[in-house]
Amino acid sequence: MNVELRGTIRAALGTAALEVEVPEGGVPLSRLLDSVARANPRADKYLQGGSREAVLRIVHNGSVVPLRADPLVRPEDSLLLLHAVAGGCR
Repeated sequence: MNVELRGTIRAALGTAALEVEVPEGGVPLSRLLDSVARANPRADKYLQGGSREAVLRIVHNGSVVPLRADPLVRPEDSLLLLHAVAGGCR
């Protein structure tokens, strides 16, 4: 699946998108983000821990993911990670 990046996470990784393997049956969003963070150490501070809740907006299939929600992400889904520059909240 193609994960689109915007904001400072895009600048930190130097790319507008990441290609991520997602099993056919899907994976919880939290596990997907953990996997992306492990594979891209520069993204870790944007994707891990409590700070993610304050500054990372996640758009899954066109809808903003509510705080603490953990939807199942499937290979055919769309995912956008938008890191707020000013530390906004979702």
